[in-house]
Amino acid sequence: MKKSILFPMMILTISCCSTKSTTTMANGNEKTKIESPCPENGICTFEILQNKSMNVKTDGIGKTYYELVENPDKVVFLYKYREKIEDTTLQDAGYREEIVFEMNKDYSDFTFSNKELQNTKMLFGVFCFCKGKAGNYKVTEGSLTKKNSTLQIDLPKIVDNQIIRNVKISL
Repeated sequence: MKKSILFPMMILTISCCSTKSTTTMANGNEKTKIESPCPENGICTFEILQNKSMNVKTDGIGKTYYELVENPDKVVFLYKYREKIEDTTLQDAGYREEIVFEMNKDYSDFTFSNKELQNTKMLFGVFCFCKGKAGNYKVTEGSLTKKNSTLQIDLPKIVDNQIIRNVKISL
């Protein structure tokens, strides 16, 4: 009797212990999936925000940020990596990176590279308690390609210890 209970419990325990997670949210499109592996000890998400546009601004100290605004002709793509936090009581323990850009709503296959990336208002964001590193950076090197149903983002090193460099998504 003990053996018949022990084996299923072991299988259940092993299957519940995952160190990385991938989530895809694309306004109900179940075909959308993050194909690139999510880094260890992280949670990766992808969203397609319909009828949204990015309003990129600069604050009083020269830091770049964006606001999402309603725009029926645009769509915003948002990929996030978030480090899992063991001790949630620590206020400044989080680390997150994100890639965000916008396209016309009727987009089809495209390729942007280097300075052309700013045609999409692409930003790379780092959010952490890390002096001199946190904030949004305009992406002017790398590539962004959508061919058939695959979206590929390749970024160079933008900040020290950058985690996200290559992302592949099936749309």
